[in-house]
Amino acid sequence: MKYIETLLEEKNINSETNLLENEGHFGLTVNMLVDFIYSMPANIVKQIESTFRKIDFLNGNVMNYINFLAKGMVKSLGY
Repeated sequence: MKYIETLLEEKNINSETNLLENEGHFGLTVNMLVDFIYSMPANIVKQIESTFRKIDFLNGNVMNYINFLAKGMVKSLGY
């Protein structure tokens, strides 16, 4: 299992949780975001995983970062 998937499981975040619904992006799930992240170049994946580790270490809200990444994903795909 990949790091982000393990973290989400430990934080009890359902991979089918919808993201950005109130911004009109129906059907975008955490699982889709994770797939998108792991399709990126290795150096980007490492940066994202590192940020998740920092947030987790500081007991921060992982969902805030997930929503931030989802907005970037939507923007990069031109939606």
